Amino acid sequence: MHTANPLQRSFTTAHTRRVIEQEIEMAEALIENDGTAFPDSTFEEGYIAALKFILNQSSSNVREEYEDMMDELNGKDESEAA
Repeated sequence: MHTANPLQRSFTTAHTRRVIEQEIEMAEALIENDGTAFPDSTFEEGYIAALKFILNQSSSNVREEYEDMMDELNGKDESEAA
C-alpha cells in the first residue's frame, strides 16, 4: 500500500489569490519606499511569517506597515499642498 507524503498533499488557503497578490504588492511598495520595514528581521523570519500568513496561522505583518507608510505619505502630500 502506497501512502502519500503529507508534505506533497495539496491544501486550500483561507486567502484568495487576489489577497496574496495584494500582500506582495504592499511588500514591494515598502521595499521601494523604505528598503525594508523590518530591519531587525532575518530572511528566514520573513519567510516563516509569509508561510504562517498563507496557512492562516497569523495576520499580515506587512499590511500594518504598509498602511502606516501610506498615512505618512498622505500626510506629507497634504502638508505640501497647504
